[in-house]
Amino acid sequence: MQTNLDFFDSLFAENFISEYNHSNYTEEFDGTKFFHMDCSGFVYWCLAQMGYKRALVELRHFLKQNDFIKINRFFCKDFSFIHEHKKELKYWQFIDKPVAGSIMVIVFPDGNGHCMFVKKILATNKNTIKIQVIDSTQYPHKNDTRTDTGIGIGEIEIIYEKDNSLYNSNNQSLPIRKADFYFVLPQK
Repeated sequence: MQTNLDFFDSLFAENFISEYNHSNYTEEFDGTKFFHMDCSGFVYWCLAQMGYKRALVELRHFLKQNDFIKINRFFCKDFSFIHEHKKELKYWQFIDKPVAGSIMVIVFPDGNGHCMFVKKILATNKNTIKIQVIDSTQYPHKNDTRTDTGIGIGEIEIIYEKDNSLYNSNNQSLPIRKADFYFVLPQK
């Protein structure tokens, strides 16, 4: 998965501007790339740029067969269904814990969610995992590289409390929320 992190080093070395936007497209003006992407659109775009074409085609085909595909990409809530059928997928490996370069998908009880790439595991203990992530969000995280919405790097926490897993985006505007977590390594 080191190639994923190399990809992000190259991406962040480029001159770009981004905004969190559900339209999910890029454009370029005078050598500056503009990203208009939400979280899953950004993950999808990155996977395509990194060469995970077979994984994306397999996922799109699997979701379409089950009437889940929307606007030609996945949504976070689709991963609850995908996880239940993970043995049917050849190019998607679900793992128990995050590793650098993996994709982390969060699904809240209301069906909404967030997805991102794991850049680094910062700290772990029996109840908490602190992770540095790369994502597109409208709510920047702790120690975040972005000043507004869009693509950047920040820190989040997963808290394990009794029978619940909780997501802390480390943004004071958002509550700590119960969530299901999926960690995925796509295959080429």
